[in-house]
Amino acid sequence: MSFRQFALNNIRRNSFTYIAYFLSSSFAVMTFFTYLVFIYHPDILKAPVGLSAFMGMTAASYITFFFSFLFVLYSISAFLKARLKEFGILTILGAQRKQLNYLIFLENMLIGTASMMTGMFCGLLFSKLFLLFGENILDLKLDMYLPTQAIWITVVSFMALFLILSFMTTIFIRQRKALEMVQGSSKPKKESKASIWLALLSAFSLSFAVYLITLDDPENVPLALLFDIIGLYFFFTQLSVFVIRLLKKNRLYSWRGLNLLWITELAYKMKDNARMFFMITMVTTMACTTAGSVLAVQKYVENTYTESPFAYTVNQREKLDPKKKIISVAQKIEHTLQQKGISYQKFSSNTIDLDFKNVGYIRFIRQSEYKEMAKSLSLPLVSLQDREALLLKSPLSLQEDLTDKLTHLSFEDQQLTSSLGNLKIKDQYTKTLFPSEYTAVVNDQTHDQMVKISSSDSDIIDRAYHYLIPSWDNHAIPDTNSIELQTGLELQNWKYSLSTKEIAKLDGYFSSRAQDYYMRKQLTSVAIFIGLFIIAIFSIFIASFLYFKLFIDLQHDQRYYHELSKMGLSLKEMKKAATKQIAILFYIPLFFAGIQTLVGLSYVNPLFSVSTDTVISGLWALSIFTVIQTVYFLIVRARYLAQLKRVML
Repeated sequence: MSFRQFALNNIRRNSFTYIAYFLSSSFAVMTFFTYLVFIYHPDILKAPVGLSAFMGMTAASYITFFFSFLFVLYSISAFLKARLKEFGILTILGAQRKQLNYLIFLENMLIGTASMMTGMFCGLLFSKLFLLFGENILDLKLDMYLPTQAIWITVVSFMALFLILSFMTTIFIRQRKALEMVQGSSKPKKESKASIWLALLSAFSLSFAVYLITLDDPENVPLALLFDIIGLYFFFTQLSVFVIRLLKKNRLYSWRGLNLLWITELAYKMKDNARMFFMITMVTTMACTTAGSVLAVQKYVENTYTESPFAYTVNQREKLDPKKKIISVAQKIEHTLQQKGISYQKFSSNTIDLDFKNVGYIRFIRQSEYKEMAKSLSLPLVSLQDREALLLKSPLSLQEDLTDKLTHLSFEDQQLTSSLGNLKIKDQYTKTLFPSEYTAVVNDQTHDQMVKISSSDSDIIDRAYHYLIPSWDNHAIPDTNSIELQTGLELQNWKYSLSTKEIAKLDGYFSSRAQDYYMRKQLTSVAIFIGLFIIAIFSIFIASFLYFKLFIDLQHDQRYYHELSKMGLSLKEMKKAATKQIAILFYIPLFFAGIQTLVGLSYVNPLFSVSTDTVISGLWALSIFTVIQTVYFLIVRARYLAQLKRVML
């Protein structure tokens, strides 16, 4: 039997050890490859958001490759720890260190090559479905093609990864002695110790991080994140060990039923698993927080459309050269609507944005112009005197709701303050009128006086036209075939078809409610598209980490339960005690990740519309992640208990 056959037989006989490593590596290769198939598609940049999708997919491919590197490194170290006894026996039988290194190198390269070929083959099978999914998001035809560039980049990248890590693993056993390797995992473990001061530091850091977040100050976020990471790390390495030791001392609980078995084992394993718990918690938190934020953004985009009353808005340029021929944007919109037989109402507004001490910028509109819009939009009518204002706050405001706290508006501009004094708020409502957080209505005389007095460069005077189309219901989200979206795309394409000189002749720029929604929806869909695969990678790797950790301790656990079975431990009791230990491995990081996610999203929630609840979105993401982990838990539990069952008497 040749040395290569010997390595191949080792892999075949240790298939239980290598199966999770092989499948997870294959999934990582498949995901990386399908990203590249999408990135290097010849038609991808033709879509309106094609560049954003290209950049997002490229970033996702880097993330996938980075985590693949960490995963393979951890997997190889786990396998070597599990097989130390085997390597020690080979050393005693006369195997040289260079032969052991060559054996490890061959095994890793064989598994790496097989997983790479399997992943690329599965990637080719599913790439068409991947492209079809991309077509629905980008609204672009993506035909299947021969991804030669994706193939060679995948081969070079992962062959280099497996080659580098195969050389690195030889360092792991270089300094090991034969006796130490023979002992392997049977070497007695010392009871984990915890520092009371570090345990208190953990509790203080976590509490202080939550306190900083409750202050709702964005400047505190980096500091809160730092204390959160410190507190979480020392929780798993110190505070959790301290709590378990207290449980052991509580005989009323620890000596009841099978509690003594799993608490005793957990006392030894908790600190060993601390770094893995910390890593899994942080990765899960990032995945769920990102998923919750993206889902919230998608809801916010829908709310932006439904809260916008005008189908089109044209903002005129402030300065136009009278000697040049002007192209009227408003006339183009009106001509297009007339051609399609669409009736519309046109409103004009002359607005000015002013800065206030207690709110920020507020957009002011004349009362006469507001009344025309109010009749068609069912807005409240009010009679205003000089220096009185009707305040309209957008429900999509990103600022704190200050409307209940305001009694008057104080100008930042001293010239306005001396001429107008403070503006008294006669009434206030929550209603969208313009794409600004606050809109205030004042009578015509006050508005004219503001325009006349205001001379600050920060004040913006704007002339705009607004088109209300009653037949287009803004409460129903448009699909890609709706006449509103098609008309908006037609007008957008008209603008793109203009030359640079013609664009310079335009008397303003326009925005389309449906077109803006369509573009934002595509961007969020791309984010979801990318996020789903990143979350899938994270979940696969997390489950694999846990699987490898259990397998490292398998020989120790088999001896442990074998001796207990001699003392009368039944198969049912063994399953119950082992299940609790496995459940702790899977669900303790998930539990703390859930708390971290809810706290993080509670802070993010004010950044979105008041009608959007990011916490609910985060709970959905966390629930999906929990379901996936539960499936993995059931699979791993079944395989692990089957191995323990073999040693029970």
